Amino acid sequence: MEKYNLVNKNNSFVPNYKIDDKSIYFDIYLSPDKQVCIIGALDNNYLCWCSITSLSERETNVQIFQYLLNLNPTIISNQTTLGVRFDEARNWHRFRIEKRHYKNGEYLYHSTGTHIFFGENSNKEEVFESEMHSFYRTEFAKCEYRLIDRSYLKLLKKYQKILTTKQHVEYYEEMKPLISLLETESYLKLCPNEKIRSLYLECMRECSNLYNSNMTAVR
Repeated sequence: MEKYNLVNKNNSFVPNYKIDDKSIYFDIYLSPDKQVCIIGALDNNYLCWCSITSLSERETNVQIFQYLLNLNPTIISNQTTLGVRFDEARNWHRFRIEKRHYKNGEYLYHSTGTHIFFGENSNKEEVFESEMHSFYRTEFAKCEYRLIDRSYLKLLKKYQKILTTKQHVEYYEEMKPLISLLETESYLKLCPNEKIRSLYLECMRECSNLYNSNMTAVR
């Protein structure tokens, strides 16, 4: 399985704090043309796995999840070292699978894709793989309904104009409602209409610029 892993000795890091007590969680990015980037993360700073396959490679993806569920990570990296493929994948649509407290002190895996919990006794690797398909189908359907209204491209252009109207750092606070609205439409990262998809990503970059400017000023 390691042949699929973009994390290797050439881009490895020695963590500057203890991470051997952390469980791997999974950030899964899906592209409009059904490519899959599976990230095995330990926290917001460090990861031990990054692979790019496709939704059609069902057996391979099951094997990757099975491998990761039994992995004791020894090679650690971060997102800045993985090159252009990962930079590309960060523009894809993402959901997460991680352990969460359920009830009575029990921890189960939770998917933000379809918001289900599943336990240790399930065939987790197969459930993970199935979740990718369910997430893609549901989110792509949202795109199709959004495209019923052909005026949405004009609306996105108006959003982009509003986001770039002012430059002062306090503008981020003013734009929070619009930023929140745009974040709820992240399914547009799967949109088959390239113009809408690209414009949506441009709007999100403007949102990120406003946030970063505000944080810089606060610090």
